Amino acid sequence: MVLRLTGVAAGYGPKTVVSDVSFALEPGQILAFLGHNGAGKTTTLKAIMGLLPLRAGEVRFDGKPLLRTGVAERVAQGLRLLPEGRGIFPDLTVEENIDVVAARNVLPGAMFGIADVYTLFPVLDERRTTRAGSMSGGQQQMLAMSLSILGTARCLLLDEPSIGLAPNLVERMFDQVRDLCRTHAMTAVLVEQNVAAAMRIADRVIIMNNGQIVFDGTPDEARAANVWHYF
Repeated sequence: MVLRLTGVAAGYGPKTVVSDVSFALEPGQILAFLGHNGAGKTTTLKAIMGLLPLRAGEVRFDGKPLLRTGVAERVAQGLRLLPEGRGIFPDLTVEENIDVVAARNVLPGAMFGIADVYTLFPVLDERRTTRAGSMSGGQQQMLAMSLSILGTARCLLLDEPSIGLAPNLVERMFDQVRDLCRTHAMTAVLVEQNVAAAMRIADRVIIMNNGQIVFDGTPDEARAANVWHYF
């Protein structure tokens, strides 16, 4: 398994937000990680990345526990977070954004170099000298996705990537996520309020409610179980 959570609990201050979260993902698998606002999805992603300490349980990446592994080391190992709000440098150009991140993450033998992301997102190649903050929401999200995969990305944690995007751009972006996972055996955890779009590309669906998993199955099983009251 690329990513395995066992009995994970995490929170903020004295409050435990998520508890007993367990799942395991294989290479190439896409997990739609769903639930209402405040259900604990983003908290779980932060715990996986090491941005929040675990209160219980364990996170393993490539079979190795991450308890004493810092955020920078997790990124170097291929665990990447695309945060809500895109996480780009708005005052830098597209090229400068990519060069800054590539300088740290693109080492010899890396899966995704600078040329690769321009091939994957041709519009960014056309906009190299454009200030990132002046681009459309869709183009900014493409840039954010590029920054998240530079180097040797093996597991993407995507937090609400469709926010602010037109429906046709949402579909295109999700298709790109699916193609990345299928072509490069990458794993993705997709936190998303656009439930239908997420389930369209997912291999597996987990639904959180009040900090705990209340459903774990395939998209077809989720539809048959009539889980919509959780949203």
